[in-house]
Amino acid sequence: MGIGKNIKEIAIEHPDKSAINYEDSIITYGDFYRTICQIQQHLLNINHKKEPQKVAILIGNEPAFLELFFAVVTLGWTAIPFDPKWSEREAVQIMKTAEPDLIITSKQFSETTSYAFDLVHDIETLKKTPLSPVTNMWDTYSNESFYLGFTSGSTGSPKGFIRSHKSWLTSFSAAEQAFHYNQTDVILAPGPLCHSLSLFGAVHALHMGATFCLTSSFNADAICNILSEGKATIMYAVPTMLHGLAKQQQGYPFEKKLTFLSSGANLSPEVKKRLQHVFPESIVYEYYGASELSFISFASKTVTQQYPNSVGRPFPGARVTIRDQERQRVPNGEVGEIFIESNFLFAGYVNNPKETEKVLTNYGATVGDLGFLNDEGILTIVGRKKHMLISGGLNVYPEEVEKVIKEIEAVKEVMVVGLADDYWGQKLVALIKWKHQAQSDRLRSHCKAQLATYKRPKEFYEVDRFPYTPTGKIARKEVEVNIERYTSCIHL
Repeated sequence: MGIGKNIKEIAIEHPDKSAINYEDSIITYGDFYRTICQIQQHLLNINHKKEPQKVAILIGNEPAFLELFFAVVTLGWTAIPFDPKWSEREAVQIMKTAEPDLIITSKQFSETTSYAFDLVHDIETLKKTPLSPVTNMWDTYSNESFYLGFTSGSTGSPKGFIRSHKSWLTSFSAAEQAFHYNQTDVILAPGPLCHSLSLFGAVHALHMGATFCLTSSFNADAICNILSEGKATIMYAVPTMLHGLAKQQQGYPFEKKLTFLSSGANLSPEVKKRLQHVFPESIVYEYYGASELSFISFASKTVTQQYPNSVGRPFPGARVTIRDQERQRVPNGEVGEIFIESNFLFAGYVNNPKETEKVLTNYGATVGDLGFLNDEGILTIVGRKKHMLISGGLNVYPEEVEKVIKEIEAVKEVMVVGLADDYWGQKLVALIKWKHQAQSDRLRSHCKAQLATYKRPKEFYEVDRFPYTPTGKIARKEVEVNIERYTSCIHL
């Protein structure tokens, strides 16, 4: 069964059920199905080639994105979402890499981006003229690719990753088993649909016959209104979103039962505590994954309380092994590179077999994360292989040091880097962004108490801002390239 095949059956059996709630409008499954059929007929009229096509989607967070996406993938074609936040240079490079056969855009998208292309088709035109339904749609495409996404490019040029129907279909099953949701839920994913996190939540919801709550963007006040009115039961989010929700004070706490699914980084104890206060009936699952690997592990409240620095247990259907540099398995508790075996994996990078081979190995798939398993099978991440520093001949993982520093309440953001040094080889330096007032003495005493000598930063610098990736993480590569600018700041 291909992704989206269920929509036809749902539209026949439950034509009036809400498929998409968007602002003040409701799109039923009957209407959703009819629009998909209409767009498909136009797509076939535009392009007469018999083989599957690649379609670039230049549409923002509006219903037309999902209508076009499902029209494309249920034809057995490949959808290529474009990010309106890409620079013109990035967009041109990605267009050359993706080589789409068709480019479909919306007026809203065109008005908010810094780039544009010729020979594009307007989505509203494809939806205007009624045409007869496509007779051969909703076939099975379980092995073919349906989605070509791109990494954020924070560590270099964006890479295109290819996803098959089968990889997401098995991921859907794993999510339902781990997070306990189904077609009776209303799923909210307020991030950009051009990013895998929100796209997965939306596609899964509509594939299984649930209702998807679509927002044009993330706004903490607006999202809280949605949640307080019981208009969503499941929310996919990144920690920065949940941090924003946790700060809400307007007549809460909420009494509605909610499930938050958080990915991208560990939630801080402070945010978890505040989130539980604002949403006392909520359940929070944190999960670890990657665009190339999909789900890897997940943790409920019980697991995070017992193992606060972990990323939980492997997902149903995922097998995790920890290996050394010779790719030999290491004992529990020992740090090594994390390898995943599952049916959730991507098919590879587009036109990049060398990088694909680095991820899809004979030992499983890896994106270079380092961590360890304990005797209970709980996984803990300590950093990225490419971020590892060697100071005084010893391995140091910046993320581990950063996590300790962020235990100080006054620290808002931190990044640890290694500077070339004649004595240390790489001298550890911490760049600190404070929430309010600096606490230099507290910073040094905490590091002395919590970190081994060789893991303690030798210097601390106060910075007023960091560059960020589209997903809200510090753009490490950009900081490292411009490190002199940051080490010329206030020396603590």
